[in-house]
Amino acid sequence: MKKQLLIASTAAVMTMASVGAIAAEASANVAFTTDYRFRGISQTDRDFALQGGFDYAWDSGVYIGTWASNVDGFSSNPIDGDGGAQAELDFYAGYGFDITDTLSFDFNTLYFYYPGASTAGNQPEIDYWEFTPGISYSGETLSAGLSVSYSDDFFGESGDAFYYNGTVDVPLTDYLALGLHAGYQTIDDNEAFGTPDYADWSISLGTSMFGLDWSVAYVDTDLSYDECFGGDNLCGATAVGTVAKSF
Repeated sequence: MKKQLLIASTAAVMTMASVGAIAAEASANVAFTTDYRFRGISQTDRDFALQGGFDYAWDSGVYIGTWASNVDGFSSNPIDGDGGAQAELDFYAGYGFDITDTLSFDFNTLYFYYPGASTAGNQPEIDYWEFTPGISYSGETLSAGLSVSYSDDFFGESGDAFYYNGTVDVPLTDYLALGLHAGYQTIDDNEAFGTPDYADWSISLGTSMFGLDWSVAYVDTDLSYDECFGGDNLCGATAVGTVAKSF
């Protein structure tokens, strides 16, 4: 499941990228988190995750990148329970531009890939595409963003899916920031996915010290234990700690 972009038209992206290729900038990131939560649901069975990514951006506004995390054996073999995907690999591309000094727009395409996931015994394919337009505001006292992600064949071949996402970040002091998030996931085939449509939210505090970014977050959904994949604690409230480094 994820993250929050392999391009639908690679030729179009490379044409645009070549315009700004002289002024390209690369960046990378690595993080350690106590629980990989994607849209409120644990991807690591409430266990730790090591994550990292690499991005390449041009002055034209075009960017490409990849990101990876361990996950908890998605889609193991239904006969013997072996195997399954132990990692999530995301490939993405997008284009962003400033509308005003404080408003910007972005559109990206993301491909979620789970190497090793079994399709034996008619298990559904879990890899999928997602497309996300979004708008963001950045001011002196806060920053905020709104986006809508769409997949025409969501995780587990569960059909059309939309994810509505809103975030607000407020600096409390020179060293401490408050983050607020709320989202809502709709799924065409809830039975295939494993949950009803649901809301998720989080509240976080973040700071930077010793050259690292530190955060702690409260994460929850409105799914009950029985609504969470037939009876699971992957969707319940938890505290998540993360330490990250960008290069």
